[in-house]
Amino acid sequence: MAEQAKKSGFRRKLIVAAAVLAAASVLLLSFIGVFRITEVTVVGNDYYTNEEIAEFIVGEGYQRNTFYLYFRYKYQKHPKIPFVDDFEVNLDSFHSITIRIYEKNIVGYVRYLGKNVYFDKDGIVVESSDEVIDGIPMITGLYFDNLVLYQSLSVEEPKIFDIILNITQLLKKYELDPDEIRFGNTNELYLQLGEVRIALGAGDNLEDKIARISRLEPDLRDKSGTLHMENYTDESMHISLEALQ
Repeated sequence: MAEQAKKSGFRRKLIVAAAVLAAASVLLLSFIGVFRITEVTVVGNDYYTNEEIAEFIVGEGYQRNTFYLYFRYKYQKHPKIPFVDDFEVNLDSFHSITIRIYEKNIVGYVRYLGKNVYFDKDGIVVESSDEVIDGIPMITGLYFDNLVLYQSLSVEEPKIFDIILNITQLLKKYELDPDEIRFGNTNELYLQLGEVRIALGAGDNLEDKIARISRLEPDLRDKSGTLHMENYTDESMHISLEALQ
């Protein structure tokens, strides 16, 4: 009789344990279902698409749970994403999140050992990559002794980065996207737009020159040669295009 009672008690414990496990499973599945991410909003991104950012940060599987994702990125170290300084994940609802991206301030890149080496307005190297980012110009004619990630390019004249920042801001303002910005032997500036090389001179009257180029750009698309704007001012009446031979 005692043995039967013991077996009966053991069965009851198994039943209770199974019921608890089933209830926990139902709660877990409900939690996963209720808080599953169905909408991702991304702000602050220029270098990556919304889909690329979502793939980097959200991923698949259990990570697509709003609360898991929020607490993971709030209290754990963020993964490194090229061209991104940091990011935040905020809950909008049970099913939606907003990812705010803080991108690195990149003004240009140089080619070095087969890589595209991107630098910021102070000449600090922020990324080395095989990727080419739309809207970030290639800078040529810079000479440096060494190149180390997170350190400044060791050029002879550090003030050259002020010129790069100025011209890249003007290019963005006037919606010009040259293939290349080149510095000559005495730091004279050139832009390469398709088959047209534009000689800007020593960097004076840059805004007037860039503004005029933006108006000329549609007519330059089917041209080739050198556009001489070394001495151009807003009062200039004539610009010469020296055709390629």
